[in-house]
Amino acid sequence: MKTEFTLPDDTTISYTRTFAAPAERVWQACTDPQVVRTWMLGPSEDTTFEVCDMDIREGGSFRWVWLDPDERLEIYGDVLEVDAPRRLVTTEQMGGTDWPPTHNVVELTEQDGRTVLTGTIRYPSKEARDGAYASGMADGMDVSFARLDEAA
Repeated sequence: MKTEFTLPDDTTISYTRTFAAPAERVWQACTDPQVVRTWMLGPSEDTTFEVCDMDIREGGSFRWVWLDPDERLEIYGDVLEVDAPRRLVTTEQMGGTDWPPTHNVVELTEQDGRTVLTGTIRYPSKEARDGAYASGMADGMDVSFARLDEAA
């Protein structure tokens, strides 16, 4: 199954993916750092997932750092809302940039042992949204979600 992406308005990217697993397992795969390390492998095959710190509770935060021969990628944010295993709301920011944070919502809906993950990323501007989408983030997320489907 492929991840479906849409651009519903000038500042938003939405995505949907169905996983062949119950919501509780998909939730754990998305919020347990030991499991996240197995599927969110970063931008290239030479990438090392150096840091995967996640405190998934309201008021918590997360920080991910990937290293490869050409670059260092850091993403971090705050956890705003948690309703396990149904909804997670965070901010997200890319390290080393002055870009304002995004507002991210992930929702899980289970039916007949399968889970639909729906995500919404709201950017501060159309330019920021378009830049993120043009970076290849959709392809990277789709590859990672294929690994998540195996992990969940």
